[in-house]
Amino acid sequence: MSGNANFPTALDDDSSLYDVTDAVSTVQAAHHNNVKEAIKAIESKVGIRATSVVTSLDYRLGNPTGGHTHDGASGMGPPINATALTNLTAERWTAQITHVPSVAVGSNIAAPISIGRTGQIENVSAIFKRGPSGATTALKVLVGPTPIFGASVGLGPRFAPGATYYGQPSPNLTTYPSGAIITLDAEAVGSSEPGQGLSVIFVFRE
Repeated sequence: MSGNANFPTALDDDSSLYDVTDAVSTVQAAHHNNVKEAIKAIESKVGIRATSVVTSLDYRLGNPTGGHTHDGASGMGPPINATALTNLTAERWTAQITHVPSVAVGSNIAAPISIGRTGQIENVSAIFKRGPSGATTALKVLVGPTPIFGASVGLGPRFAPGATYYGQPSPNLTTYPSGAIITLDAEAVGSSEPGQGLSVIFVFRE
């Protein structure tokens, strides 16, 4: 005689496994058989050693080629993003252009800085203590002679009148050589106030 159990599609409870009481309940075959089926279902889910059953925990955790791949198969979770893993483990460092008193149109509005070692520019943020007024202040960041921002990210840090913060993740993940020089130019400034106390922070990664 067989029995019934909810697991593994659902959890069993006192009803499906027949909770009984001493000196009250009459034990019947179903009381044993349902527990038997629940145990069989657990054993099947866990799996025997070195099983080839791909839905078992033993296979998913122990098979060197087919198990624990996160390949998106049913019940195994979404695929692992290799780029996300690289981003997670890559070493990062920062450099700053700080406290530019006042911005004027022209090249090299602050002392150039060096990337320091071979890497990519992962994030650029720029902050004014006092934002521009009257018109937009537009900055350009260059590595060597090449601007790092393209049209898709607005060509570079832009501060509308009154704005004091600009942030751009992943502006250009080109790998630059050790010692590459970063310069900061101003293409346009606010007509009434160009912006005061500029700081620019770069985050690099391997």
